[in-house]
Amino acid sequence: MWQGYQDYCTKHRIAHSDPAGSTALQRLLAAAGLAAISLPERESWGWTLALPGSSLGLFCATEPEGMACACLRQSAPEADTAVVQRQKEGSPLTQSHYTLRCSDPVRAVEQYFEESAQMLVRLAVLDDGRGAFVQPMPGHGFGPLDGLADAELVEQCSAIGERENVKLLDEVVLFYGCRCTEEMIVNMITALPSQQRAELWQDAFSLTINCPRCGRAYTVTRA
Repeated sequence: MWQGYQDYCTKHRIAHSDPAGSTALQRLLAAAGLAAISLPERESWGWTLALPGSSLGLFCATEPEGMACACLRQSAPEADTAVVQRQKEGSPLTQSHYTLRCSDPVRAVEQYFEESAQMLVRLAVLDDGRGAFVQPMPGHGFGPLDGLADAELVEQCSAIGERENVKLLDEVVLFYGCRCTEEMIVNMITALPSQQRAELWQDAFSLTINCPRCGRAYTVTRA
């Protein structure tokens, strides 16, 4: 998926982030992807994080079919909030706010399940791209996985999958992409009230609009 992100940025001339931003985006994409496929019924997710003590803000979206996109955003250093939006097909959008306890995007996703979803989970993402999302059955704890460091947790989960009689429920392909199109951007502009459109255009003949989900730039000209 990270290779897909890099290919997408190259194709659409999106400036690559700095090393710190790249690491944070990688970890958020992995954690958000694991969270998305942990549910038996797929949903659309949107994660907006303002990492504490940093001007680095992150956004990541995942869709039921496995598509994911992400981008960096500016954030105030004193900000430390997370906003998570979820929506099942045919159901209303739900939104959760919480205060981040640390600047690691993986812990931010894990914290959402603990505080907002009220679910006991363990989430681990390693530098080599492997990860694990663990949720005990209702009324139970993590058992032998309790207290393990991230690397140990991933290794143990992999070993259990190979050793035990585990039933495969589903396979999901996660891939990088965005649903934005030029038509979508134009519709977004034309849907604005006339006064806002006038303030946006002023005397310009063309506008450059960045997709708020992936950062891709679109140039729109007056008809």
